[in-house]
Amino acid sequence: MNVLFYIPVTGEAGERIHRVVEMAAPKARTEVFRSIKDLSWRLCRPTESPTIAVLLAGDEEDLLSIVSIRHLLSEIPVIIILPVREEHITAMGHRLSPRFLTYMDSDFAEVGAVLEKMLENYKKKEAMEEWYKIWES
Repeated sequence: MNVLFYIPVTGEAGERIHRVVEMAAPKARTEVFRSIKDLSWRLCRPTESPTIAVLLAGDEEDLLSIVSIRHLLSEIPVIIILPVREEHITAMGHRLSPRFLTYMDSDFAEVGAVLEKMLENYKKKEAMEEWYKIWES
């Protein structure tokens, strides 16, 4: 399992969400990206294991950059953390079709719980696929 973590900002919120992601997905391979260019490059590379993206938009400009690469995120479950609770910002965030959307001023424990559930669902899916392979043999 891969977790692609986009965190362009430094500071308390960035550090808190980083800790939450690491605690929620201790066995996952977490890759941290500080620029859209680096994240885009990584999204263009194939991966063998399932991938989840946790994206923190530090401001409206970051969010616009993320939305500009949404075609690269179309096959990946997305958790998006928006900078402020403004209607137009929330509308832009929904353009990414996220599995979960929250804000920087909220409790990041919810992000951890959603990420854990997503990882659990992937494990169940992989186990079922393995079982079907054995059953078909």
